[in-house]
Amino acid sequence: MAIRRVVMIVAGMGLILGLGGLVVVGTTASAQTAPSIRLSGGTPKPCSINRGTVTDDCSIHVKGSNWPKSSEVNVVECNAAILSGDPNACDSAQQMSVTVPSSGRFSLKDFTIVLGSIGDGSCTTLTRPPTCYVRASDGGETALAPFSFPAGRTIFSDDFSGTSLDPAWTVIDRHGEYAQGETECNVPGAVSVAGNILSITTTAQSATCGDFNLDGSVRQPPTTWPYTTGDVQWRSFNFTYGTVTYRAKFPAQSTSTWPAIWFLGSNCQATNPHTADTGYASCPKIEKPGSGYREIDTTECYQSEWCQLALAQPSSFPVCQYPVDTNWHTYTFTWTSKSISMSMDGQPTGCSFTSAGGYRIPHKPMFMLIQTQTGGSGLTPVDSQLPAVLQVSDVTVTQP
Repeated sequence: MAIRRVVMIVAGMGLILGLGGLVVVGTTASAQTAPSIRLSGGTPKPCSINRGTVTDDCSIHVKGSNWPKSSEVNVVECNAAILSGDPNACDSAQQMSVTVPSSGRFSLKDFTIVLGSIGDGSCTTLTRPPTCYVRASDGGETALAPFSFPAGRTIFSDDFSGTSLDPAWTVIDRHGEYAQGETECNVPGAVSVAGNILSITTTAQSATCGDFNLDGSVRQPPTTWPYTTGDVQWRSFNFTYGTVTYRAKFPAQSTSTWPAIWFLGSNCQATNPHTADTGYASCPKIEKPGSGYREIDTTECYQSEWCQLALAQPSSFPVCQYPVDTNWHTYTFTWTSKSISMSMDGQPTGCSFTSAGGYRIPHKPMFMLIQTQTGGSGLTPVDSQLPAVLQVSDVTVTQP
């Protein structure tokens, strides 16, 4: 990383807030924390629900929290007819239910949704995604929470299920970027997956590390460094243009760490697991005109810039700051041939770069990295504030 460098619905009980809110029916509503629904993993796979015809055998993961203990939770009708404006539109959802445990949290996986034409001409093909509802009832109270599917074709999705990282990712095991004066060892033990959350933990624990050439020979000899942290990247997947949505929770600015979710040109995808050096093998030199180096830092946090969108240019690295706290937020990065932009929780951050504004927008494939660095331009961490954890619960990439 250069030196300059989802859907969650929560509403109050008893309120009707449209498709983004919670509808409570009954007389026993209490002041407890409102139930919430989150769709993890983006558009159902392997089908594309906004393309019409038959859509079935979709795999999605619905998560909920704060529902009444022992209540029944089930997927109910997807209101395709309402959304399409056509009473003949077909819509149905396989009824699946789960009893909410004492924790108030639940998950539903792998249910079928059938939308659009069923082949006999009696239904109208859908032209846009539906909104579906999840219902919880404990006898005296029924809560309905809606969730919508994002438009577009999903080309990558990970909700970090299980207890280990999906093979789509590579865990980095080496020192950070020497050119930036970093002081961390990236170690596999700092990367963990549990409860559908990827965690990268930075600690004030010394370790010995160096980096390597592509043939496995030593590039920089191992040395002891004062901090351990984690770094993951896409193993082979990369893309050009699209929308990336991720839900993440960043550590506090007071930690003086350097967490970031960012993208690097695919010409560095093979070298980065071995060394962070640019200008090595296929990875071009940073900020060298004509080298072909590509980098976009979508959410990068360090020093007073907590956080920022940054775009590598041939001889500069312009940034745009937007504030990030320690709560969970859904971040949306939109990349077209003419612009890049960031939104947070569905609202524009005001940060974008456009070709019309004189910026060079990348037009070749890029891959994702999630990491925390220490030292160098990121300053020395405040040890009393460690360990610091960067968490991500899902990543989805769609294209029109």
